[in-house]
Amino acid sequence: MKTLNILFYVIVLVLVMPSWRPLMAGKTMEIAFYVSLEGSDSQSGTSANKPFATLQKARDAIRALKLEGDLKSPVTVYLLGGTYDLTEPFILRTEDSGTEVCPITYRAYENAQPIISGGKAIKGNWERYKGNIMVCTIPEAKDGKWKFRQLFMNGVRMDRARIPDKDQYYRIGKTDRGLGQSKMKYIEGDIKKWNNLDEAEVVIFHSWNDSRLFISDVDEQERIVTFTGPIGRGLRAGATSTGYGDTRTYANRYFVENVLEGLDQPGEWYLDTKLGKLYLNPTEDLANAELRAPVINQLVILKGDLKAKEYVQYVNFTGLTFSDAGYVLPKEGIPTIRDVGDIYKPSAITFDGAKFCTFKNNCIRNVGTYALEVTGDANKIIRNKIYDTGGGGIITRSYGKEPNIISYNDIHDCGNIFFSACGINVDDGGGEIAHNLIYDISHSGIYGRHWATNDQEQERRNQEQTLLIEFNEIHDVGRILNDCGGIFIRDSNIVIRNNLIYNVYSYMYYEMMGQYNDKGVPGWGIYLGCETRYSQVVNNVVYNINEGMHLLFGARHNTIENNIFADCLKRQIRYETPERMKMPDNRFVRNIIYNSNPYSEIFNVGNKNDYPAESDYNVFYYTGGKTPIIGDSARIEVNSYAAWLDHGYEKNSIISDPLFKDPANHDYTLLPDSPALKLGFKQIDMKHVGLDGLVVGPVYKP
Repeated sequence: MKTLNILFYVIVLVLVMPSWRPLMAGKTMEIAFYVSLEGSDSQSGTSANKPFATLQKARDAIRALKLEGDLKSPVTVYLLGGTYDLTEPFILRTEDSGTEVCPITYRAYENAQPIISGGKAIKGNWERYKGNIMVCTIPEAKDGKWKFRQLFMNGVRMDRARIPDKDQYYRIGKTDRGLGQSKMKYIEGDIKKWNNLDEAEVVIFHSWNDSRLFISDVDEQERIVTFTGPIGRGLRAGATSTGYGDTRTYANRYFVENVLEGLDQPGEWYLDTKLGKLYLNPTEDLANAELRAPVINQLVILKGDLKAKEYVQYVNFTGLTFSDAGYVLPKEGIPTIRDVGDIYKPSAITFDGAKFCTFKNNCIRNVGTYALEVTGDANKIIRNKIYDTGGGGIITRSYGKEPNIISYNDIHDCGNIFFSACGINVDDGGGEIAHNLIYDISHSGIYGRHWATNDQEQERRNQEQTLLIEFNEIHDVGRILNDCGGIFIRDSNIVIRNNLIYNVYSYMYYEMMGQYNDKGVPGWGIYLGCETRYSQVVNNVVYNINEGMHLLFGARHNTIENNIFADCLKRQIRYETPERMKMPDNRFVRNIIYNSNPYSEIFNVGNKNDYPAESDYNVFYYTGGKTPIIGDSARIEVNSYAAWLDHGYEKNSIISDPLFKDPANHDYTLLPDSPALKLGFKQIDMKHVGLDGLVVGPVYKP
């Protein structure tokens, strides 16, 4: 077999070489291949007039070229415009690597806009079903042969028919806890024995994640639904919550998806996989609309071998759009796992064992899971646009000493299917996460963990690698789940600096219509979670958040300095750990806390182990002139500002207007006579934050 493979590449090389000529790219000689929808894999592929038809053929031509010896020139594969429908993922292995001097690049040709799609167009003979709902038959979808779970009209995601309607939820029925792991009680009328009941999916929300389950049976008399697999987490079946000072009865939210009876809103659709019938309530004229649905779940795979330390290296992608990747569900459905930041695989684009690869100026959209997953070292993910994903944006893991760089990416509208999704998920290692714009994410903006879960091994092989998170703009994350954050970290050796974070609210906030409440798990601007240690939070601006910052569960040896926390609804800073744990050596110095909410606390302390080692040189200001409020969840020791001072804190702090330039419009620049400057507070310049910001000073080196 190996001999036949070599013979194949030799034949390809013979066909390619007669017409191959190096091209000048600036001062560098370049070997160029071309791919076009109008091309043919029987052509040479060495000019735009004689292009290949497929990426696979261009890859194989490069393999054949390398049989002649090491590359002497960079190689570029140019894609002409149009939509390239893949029927299988485009896979690159270690033999497809370039070198530092001679990288291999896949890129758009001149001003072309190539789209690499994992889907195909749906062209049906539409008939009116009832009202505005249209129906067509898709022969290839009959008998479950093509079970697509996403549908896009002119690049816009259509919503699967659901009960109740989008942004509305049912609550589980009050019940005993003895039903078992795969049953749920519902309120009368919420679930019925609908047609094709086995195709319906029930999505149950927990505090920070969700379960997606199939129905096995419905007992309408007892109001019990049985699933094909376990829910994965105990349900709060009408239990009365205690510990937050309220007597409210809580119950999990849920909705039912993929039910024809729920198709009642514009943009909704339903696929009967038995009959192959697609029902759609269109938002545009179907005669002029392009409908696409995924065929495959992965678009590009770089496949190295981490255990053997063999990498795909020096491969670049630039100027390309990747679209229309699907997802599959096992027959048991997906029970929730124990952690936040759930990762449901596979990601649409996967770099598994990649090194020195670049993904730059690309777009990933309309996919079912995470957009891009990078495992390896020294890779650069720069200036990409990622939106409309079923999961999150980017996953990064780095096991070596050279970090992955993730910068200047526009990441938004993520978590449309798997809601415990993050804009950037640092699943292992360190790296530089800088100058990204992250917004409209269902869970957290940037998340990093070190805890194992049921299906995620205990990674954290490289905790000594510093994680730098700087100059990111993060806003409007959370909203669907609780326990979320703009930046949510559970790790060590982290630098969080010069980030702008605002409008982070958990679902609990929206459920209470924005009113002040002391219920539920909120959203945080910066969240130093379980045992975060030896980390720095410096020069960040956080405003319009449920709670500004949280230190939880043994977080220790952390410094919070020179930050602005403004108008945080519930409280500004919360220290919280179980009594069996300690949180030593946390410092809170030279920060500004500014708020206009008369009920908001500046600090809240859970128990005697929570207190910081130092809290001083801070500026506190309530616009109504009120004395700052200190909260003590245990109500045993420090529950007033006077008691906080008696505890030895704020000896050099002041209660004074910090004199912001225009706080009503969130310009927190300090005026020259600000009292904060006299305490040593340094001006925070937000002009350099986000996509348009410029790196100031030397690049951070751990």
